[in-house]
Amino acid sequence: MINNHLTILGSEAFSNILNELEFSNTINDNNKKFLIKIIFAENLKIKEVKNYLLENEPAIIFVTHKDYLKKNNLLLLDFHVCLELPIEIISLKEIINILITKYIFFKKSKIIIKDYEIDCNRRIVTKKKVNIKLTEKELELILTLNKSNGLNKSSLLKSIWKHNNVLETHALETHLHRLRKKIYKYFKDENFIIEKDSLYYLVNKLN
Repeated sequence: MINNHLTILGSEAFSNILNELEFSNTINDNNKKFLIKIIFAENLKIKEVKNYLLENEPAIIFVTHKDYLKKNNLLLLDFHVCLELPIEIISLKEIINILITKYIFFKKSKIIIKDYEIDCNRRIVTKKKVNIKLTEKELELILTLNKSNGLNKSSLLKSIWKHNNVLETHALETHLHRLRKKIYKYFKDENFIIEKDSLYYLVNKLN
């Protein structure tokens, strides 16, 4: 059973209302607990709102007009939702259920590689709150190397392109180069993918 713990940000009055109504909501999923933020955005500084959203937890943003998002350049994830006030409590319960379902899917699509977090669903690498977008082939390279203890070019080609010829060998080298360059550009990491004795490794696989 999931116990949804709500944190109300920007409205003490709304928090009191929920307490008086003894508001609670649960759905089934292996005894896990999730924190859900309910953010009254216009009562907070925009910097505070952005920081709350960066924490990658389910969040409901209440505003008086939805153009608030565009004006403040806010990007919402699949488990964030923006709602215009007023709203019925019954509707709020339904929305929370949907958010938790989406969040569970999001969490299951993520893997950890040393200091990096890979979101397979959105093809995003995150480290210390810096996000970069991956191409489909870049993600495949990372996932393939993560499942192995070192692969040569031929094995990588067979795993990703399913064939082995000169053209695809060049494509592999190009994707590897671009991925390593991208990781270095944003994370200053020259050792995310290492080549040793004609084998390629992820940083967490090489002892």
